[in-house]
Amino acid sequence: MTTATLSAKAATKKTTRGARELPGGYAGQLLRVDLTKKKCWAEPWGPDAMRELLGGVGLGAMILYRETAARGGKGNVAWDHPDNRLILATGPMAGLPAWGSSGLTVVTIGAGTNGPTSTQANGFFGTNLKYSGYDAIVLQGQAKDWVYLYIDDDVVELRDARDLLGQDTWATQDTLGTKLGLSGHMLSVYSIGPAGESLVRFAAIQGDYGHVASKNGCGAVMGKKKLKAVAIVRGGKALRAADPRGLVQAADDIGFDLRTDPSAKSLYEYGTLPGVVNLSRLGALPIKNYTTNVSPVDMSRWEAPKLREGFDHRGHQCSACGMHHCHMSVIRQGEHKGAIVDEPEYEGWSGAGWAIGAMSDIDGVAWLNTELDKACLDVNEFGWICGWVMECQEKGYIGEKQLGFRLGWGDIKGAARLIQMISHRQGFGDVLAEGVKRAAEALGGEAKKCAIYTEKGAAPRGHDHRARWDEMLDTCTSGTGTLESGVPVHPAEVGQPTRINTFDGEAVAKFVAGIRGRRHFEDSLGMCIFTTRTRLENLARALNAATGWDVTVPETVRFGRRTAAILRAVSLRCGLTPDLERPSTRYGSTPVDGPAKGQAVGAQWESMVNTWYREVGYDRKTGKPLPATLKALGLDWLAKELWGKKA
Repeated sequence: MTTATLSAKAATKKTTRGARELPGGYAGQLLRVDLTKKKCWAEPWGPDAMRELLGGVGLGAMILYRETAARGGKGNVAWDHPDNRLILATGPMAGLPAWGSSGLTVVTIGAGTNGPTSTQANGFFGTNLKYSGYDAIVLQGQAKDWVYLYIDDDVVELRDARDLLGQDTWATQDTLGTKLGLSGHMLSVYSIGPAGESLVRFAAIQGDYGHVASKNGCGAVMGKKKLKAVAIVRGGKALRAADPRGLVQAADDIGFDLRTDPSAKSLYEYGTLPGVVNLSRLGALPIKNYTTNVSPVDMSRWEAPKLREGFDHRGHQCSACGMHHCHMSVIRQGEHKGAIVDEPEYEGWSGAGWAIGAMSDIDGVAWLNTELDKACLDVNEFGWICGWVMECQEKGYIGEKQLGFRLGWGDIKGAARLIQMISHRQGFGDVLAEGVKRAAEALGGEAKKCAIYTEKGAAPRGHDHRARWDEMLDTCTSGTGTLESGVPVHPAEVGQPTRINTFDGEAVAKFVAGIRGRRHFEDSLGMCIFTTRTRLENLARALNAATGWDVTVPETVRFGRRTAAILRAVSLRCGLTPDLERPSTRYGSTPVDGPAKGQAVGAQWESMVNTWYREVGYDRKTGKPLPATLKALGLDWLAKELWGKKA
């Protein structure tokens, strides 16, 4: 066992010496872990840095920019380099009495694009981390042998994890809970399963039975560092809010919005379950690898209340949350009767169901979604790669001998077999483990034309973006390997129209540029994106009550755009240049049926990207944020680093 124990006295001295009183909501320390040197230490950070970076992706983006430049000043370290950072960060709202306030943001150079990523999860990690006295964990180096990180207040240890190897993520949490004598929410475990151990490029980090930081291969980064898990005991350190009564009032107002606002009420009642039927009506439900947008089954079976009726639900939500989702469920009938599963969110139904043509066996899709969580595979990219294999076999591009078996549309058992092949890099699974873009390029020809990906190497979320051009543009130009802006619930709050023509490229590009910033602000608070579906005014009030600051709504957007600019600088340093900001052939194709039939995004793509660049204030040729843009964001130092003296 390798031990790095921080005494409470020493930690307190490091945090307070020579510093002003910390804002409310912060623990005041970052936990640094060097896996190569087997060293752990607490690093204080102060009020100025907190106000500038907040936490979450704001903090992670700055660490990534400052600490992952290649030695010699040219380029960036690769995702599998020891100098890559794996940042597990929360924010000032985590651990305080507001809904969904246990957010985790993972920031790293991801294996999918070999560029920056920011991906979120929830559960109990953020709260446990804050109650242990830390606002973030920053991991560097690579362990010689497999370890897990154990945190219990001032006890921080790197422990031998060789007995955990090969275990899936649920089994890992079970084993550690038994070993440590802790149950329920007293222990939060985020780990990787076999896919992360095998460095699958779309491996995720899964925690607390069903919460997943899934994007851009962050689980492969954890696997490369030989870090099997992070286990945090619910600590005993207190947090304070600058204005407790004001915080409770702001939290109540947010809760009222979530329960009553039409844009959030269904999410409060059912999570993202209504998305299946709603997106099918728009032509945005991805069916059989984008080959059709017409459902072959009765959609009434997929109404949210009907999906709920099929399971015996057991509560398992996130810390301090009243939303009615993230349930644990028990399958009542059929082949998997009695199996405990994580009730899928929309993307689970999509990636483990509709994208692979599994629309009839609802219980089977729920089971398969959980198997993906256990293996620690991103459900979205699995859906694209499994659906691609199915289509390629149907058309004769991938032979039965090449794959090792016949995999037809809707084959749940076959898809589960594919999970194992990919997770252990067995046979053709070794090719598929490289992700859909690299696998498609390896086959080439007509097979490549069927694959859904961005040229950067990312996989889109579980929608058919040919009917949601805003999300396709956002995904392809993103600096995080996934959606960077998303769609706000109150766009008028940031000066954008409440409705646009979703097939007008000019309007779409202006809208995506105009909402830029809000998502990064939300992902820096330590709150769940589902519980921030309220007005920015309410979020700013909650943040100010927690910290004692006076953040305004315009400042929240400016903060987010500043964070986006820093991530863009990292992306460019990683070689993700503007020529890669486009969809693959199938991803950018024209729907042949359904509500979006004939809507050709490809015809408007270049003009959309040009408009987006103009509106965000970036240089179209180099991809760099323009000097004037950076200066307006308070990033004069970055302008000088990107543009030199002329800035």
